[in-house]
Amino acid sequence: KGEPTHATYGTVAMLQKLVGERRPAYLAVAMDSPKRTFRHELDPNYKATRSAHPPDLGLQMQRSREIVEAYRIPIFQQDGVEADDLIATVARHAVAAGLFIVIVGADKDLMQLLGERVVMWDTMRDKAYGPPEVQEKFGVLPDKMRDLLALTGDTSDNIPGVPSVGPKTAADLLHKFGSIDGIYAHIAEVQKKRLNELLVTHEANARLSQKLVSLRDDEPISFDLDELRYGGADFERLRTLYTELGFQRMIAGIPADVRPVVPQQAIACKSITAIEDLRALIERARDAGRLAIGVETTSPEPMRADVVGIALATQAAEGFYVPMGHRYIGSPRQLKQDEVREALGPILADARVTKLAHDLKYIDVALSRQGMSVKGPAFDVMIASYLLDPEAPNHLSIVAKRELDATLATFDQLTSKARGAKLGFDEVDVETATEYAGKNVEAVLRLADRFRPLVEKQGLVDVMDKIEAPLARVLAEMERTGVFVDLPELERLRKSMDTEMASLEKRAHEAAKREFNVNSPRQLETILFDELGLKPIKRTKTSRSTDADVLEQLSEEHELPKVLLDHRQLSKLKGTYVDALPALVNRQTGRIHTDWGQAVAATGRISSNNPNLQNIPVRSELGRSIRRAFTAPPGMRIVTADYSQIELRVLAHLAQDPVLIDGFRAGQDVHTRTAMEVFSVAAEGVTEDMRRRAKTINFGIVYGMGEVTLAKRLDITRAQAAEFIAAYFKRYGRVRAFMDETLELARRSEAVRTLFGRQRLLPNIRSSNGMLRAAAERVAQNTPIQGTAADLLKLAMIRLAEPVVPGARMVLTVHDELVFEVPEALVGEAMTTVKHAMETVYPLDVPLEVDVGSGVNWGDVSYM
Repeated sequence: KGEPTHATYGTVAMLQKLVGERRPAYLAVAMDSPKRTFRHELDPNYKATRSAHPPDLGLQMQRSREIVEAYRIPIFQQDGVEADDLIATVARHAVAAGLFIVIVGADKDLMQLLGERVVMWDTMRDKAYGPPEVQEKFGVLPDKMRDLLALTGDTSDNIPGVPSVGPKTAADLLHKFGSIDGIYAHIAEVQKKRLNELLVTHEANARLSQKLVSLRDDEPISFDLDELRYGGADFERLRTLYTELGFQRMIAGIPADVRPVVPQQAIACKSITAIEDLRALIERARDAGRLAIGVETTSPEPMRADVVGIALATQAAEGFYVPMGHRYIGSPRQLKQDEVREALGPILADARVTKLAHDLKYIDVALSRQGMSVKGPAFDVMIASYLLDPEAPNHLSIVAKRELDATLATFDQLTSKARGAKLGFDEVDVETATEYAGKNVEAVLRLADRFRPLVEKQGLVDVMDKIEAPLARVLAEMERTGVFVDLPELERLRKSMDTEMASLEKRAHEAAKREFNVNSPRQLETILFDELGLKPIKRTKTSRSTDADVLEQLSEEHELPKVLLDHRQLSKLKGTYVDALPALVNRQTGRIHTDWGQAVAATGRISSNNPNLQNIPVRSELGRSIRRAFTAPPGMRIVTADYSQIELRVLAHLAQDPVLIDGFRAGQDVHTRTAMEVFSVAAEGVTEDMRRRAKTINFGIVYGMGEVTLAKRLDITRAQAAEFIAAYFKRYGRVRAFMDETLELARRSEAVRTLFGRQRLLPNIRSSNGMLRAAAERVAQNTPIQGTAADLLKLAMIRLAEPVVPGARMVLTVHDELVFEVPEALVGEAMTTVKHAMETVYPLDVPLEVDVGSGVNWGDVSYM
């Protein structure tokens, strides 16, 4: 979901280790106060040099507190009191109660508390500290640790100490004089002149530091052993938190007797190696009116995959596997593909039998290469899982575990060998493959039974049956078709990019006044901040950052960062597309067959993978040069159709804002209209800069952009950004009302929907954590708009699934754009047909507009 979890995960791992291995009788957690403490009153510089917490840490601290509370561990926290002082106070009470205390931590400040009945355990290093270990590490026993820390100081807390006095020198002084008071009572006996001078000069700092490092053990707390007795976690609450955080391994670690239990029964998995047995199973499927199906192949790319076997199921508790292509020494007799196609093909195309599957699109493409077509009614449990919760993982093994408490082996587990080597599925023995494939397809059948009523209950039937199910077939056909790529053009572009990158590298060396590796962050860090003297903007754990945001800001001060940004962009596009695309061309078809994902983006948008065509820049010349490599074969032309400002038109319809509606109906440029409203000028007074800012505001509203982000995007002050937003909402009053109404509905139902009923769950919309709640509110505001736009494009694709003119083929979809291959002679007719179909796909209160164009390639399209 984009929520940072690394620190939260570490907290969970520590607590699991603590509770699971040590089984404490009494347990508590101490937490710092966000407010100033007595140490700040003693020294205003206390901890003043600490950098601000990383932005993602506050959210994780809140999450960690929720985890601790779910473990039912009491929390000690008081305003103005540090956690270390609370630990000291609890330890004193516990010793007085006759207990043995383990402090779980690694902070050397806490070592002053250790003694006969108090030890410290560092869980990260799994090391325990008592008085002997402290003396071994620091040269003094715990009762002298306070003074040793006062002498040495601590840069992390900005405790001054005495300069040049390290742990060994401090330990020697304390052995001889006993304490800081003893040192200064006998200061003349410190023989080393330089050390004596330092101690005398910095006595005030030493005594101040002693007060700062001294832990208070007299804080007013409620110490009740009955309340501190550890009685176990709230596993239901932990499961909810782990699910929100995506901690699948932690969920699996929850004891079985407190996990939701679905009655389990043994799954009978059988291989079918006789054609008579396959025909008998097919007849059972016809009688049942349903058939769950899965395929096992040699590749995750269906257009490159050989089908090794087919899994089938008609009822719960049994799964069948039809091996066809297992190749290893001693492999058993298997059915031939021709036999399987002849027997299975008719039922896959039978409109009276519902096909059940997980990722039906993949199965459809893979089987079509074997001469089999999946037609008629179908139910895809991957799509159902996605619609019910678009942000939950929908891999079959994860869904089966979550919904059925069924443990399924993964493909990687099945094909892994020693030392990371991999088997092809055709090398897996038939018995193992039968168990794996049979359980998978049986789980698909049970998941279909579970999900179908949930889809109905959640009001998702129309989205499933009228959008996603037919779209899967459209995308399958697009994957089979692929897109033609001009390899000579890519080679020409590669050479041009190499030349340009070499030129940029030379310019970088000239700007830096020396040669260096432009791909080395460490060398670049040295040049930018040490040699050129530019000011570091942000830091990582180990260095000064040189990421894109930093270079963008530094480019205003020096030429080098701008040159490096250009080099990085060129290098990334070259590696991602120009270098990679030739290897992705299918040798059999001569085309690239990208994987179209319909169960990936939570907004409902279609994604693409291998290659990802969504990220090719649209407006830059560099992006257009890459698009020129996507071309039409001889005798064909590329036709593109792109929805114009579809999200803003959807916003106008959903918000029923009269000003926006009037602007679209009148055919006005919406960005010019917004500039007129925000800047209070007539149309002829709108400058290019005004229109650019208005465009940013328009789309910023759609994506829930606040004044801070808008200020950054427009390079203006936060106050100016706030004024722009206020002016926008003053003129488009119904948009503000729509956003507020959407938020109110989201808070009541913890979900939002698109115009067509697609839902997105918002478990954090009422969270007490401000960051989580704000993120959920942004999602609530933009999902109905983005999701509706995505649904409109999908409906258009379904409408245009049949060839728009004889010989035409839909080959690409990117964002709001559809791309076709069309016979040269029929380009005009195709453009008219496509434009009309897309503009009339669904009646909104504002007109949908589509820009259509054609060309010999995707990059050089001329629009009507």
